[in-house]
Amino acid sequence: LLVVVVFIGVQNSVGVALATALGLVASEAIVMSIPLYSDAIYYQILQKELTKPTQEGEISRPPFAFMVRYVGSLYGLLEWGDIAQVDSYLWEQAPELLGLPAQLKVRYFRTDNFRLFPTSDVAYADVKDPLAWVNFATASDFADKITLVEGNLPAVADSAPDVPMEILVNIAMADEFGLQVGEQFVTFRRTEKEGSSRTVQVPVVVSGIWRATDPSDPYWFYRQTVFENQFFIPEESFRLRLVPALNDEVAQALWYLVHDGSDVSSDDVRWLISRISTVQQQAASLLPNTRLEVSPQDALVNYRRSSQVLNILLYAFSIPIIGLMLAFIGLVVGLSVNRQRNEIAVLRSRGATVLQVLGIAALEALLLGLVALAAGMPFSQQIAQTIGATKSFLNFTVDSNLRVGMTLTTLRFGLAAIVVTM
Repeated sequence: LLVVVVFIGVQNSVGVALATALGLVASEAIVMSIPLYSDAIYYQILQKELTKPTQEGEISRPPFAFMVRYVGSLYGLLEWGDIAQVDSYLWEQAPELLGLPAQLKVRYFRTDNFRLFPTSDVAYADVKDPLAWVNFATASDFADKITLVEGNLPAVADSAPDVPMEILVNIAMADEFGLQVGEQFVTFRRTEKEGSSRTVQVPVVVSGIWRATDPSDPYWFYRQTVFENQFFIPEESFRLRLVPALNDEVAQALWYLVHDGSDVSSDDVRWLISRISTVQQQAASLLPNTRLEVSPQDALVNYRRSSQVLNILLYAFSIPIIGLMLAFIGLVVGLSVNRQRNEIAVLRSRGATVLQVLGIAALEALLLGLVALAAGMPFSQQIAQTIGATKSFLNFTVDSNLRVGMTLTTLRFGLAAIVVTM
């Protein structure tokens, strides 16, 4: 019955209802455009902050990249079995736990340094300086990211210790030392365990010479110079050949996860930071001294705080405009009520209570407010884009490329505006 009465009342004063709705739409659009703009502008700043190298010489990584690393030179070398649990967790569970669309996963392991000698100098290995210091490394999907200058990809190594293991050599090292495909060398490393020492000897043969297909590819978690003195081998070769021969084969373990954060807003920061902390703590519990060295965590905290501050400042500057809108709505509603005096009197004379009359007015205001909220959403997005494109007074020529999207915070502001206007 109340709905029917409201509908009839709106029909009887269509002009006033439209004027009220117009004022509400304008108010909703202005109120919601402020959190939309602040979220968009600080998201743009967040992207730049995350892609900026933290130290001189570091590469620029994707905004939502996560690097978990264990460094054996600081905390002690490990055996392959020591990293099994944390490897399974970071490779299979952590990407889903972060709650963002996964774009890229890389895991990388390398040994400690070996001395490299030509096969002709094997007998003098203890007295002669090595040709170079090298280590063996393996990385997932490595073959898909490189171009072979010469040779072929290495085959999986034979488990027999005297059979040369095929390796890939970086083009920088090949040029420096004149290494060629098919050449054989011997690598040495002295290991110590429980007070006894022994020398491990691994013969190798150059299978191919490589360079990065695209050094700027997000796949590359380190700059290219890091890989110059590393012999890359398949992960199966690492497990079949090096793990049985060494008792401390893992000098560094690294997991690199790249996610898509294009839909992250200030509303998502709290739960995302919580999940990042969970991943970090779980990895450290599975393998002590495992550290999350690259993540957007600190930048996300600053992003959320700065966005809130900008909201307050923008609303402070918008008080006069919002005040004028509310004054306009109040004036129009006052006219509407004056026109409905006779209708209200008739309702009261027919037995309608004060609460029923207030219910009719509240329902009418609520319906107009919800219509204004729905209609104000696209307008608020356009206003936010216009603010971002402002170069000077009435000059909207800046190509801001702001990512403007509705968030729960924006909707809360819109609902709050409805309550105030009611």
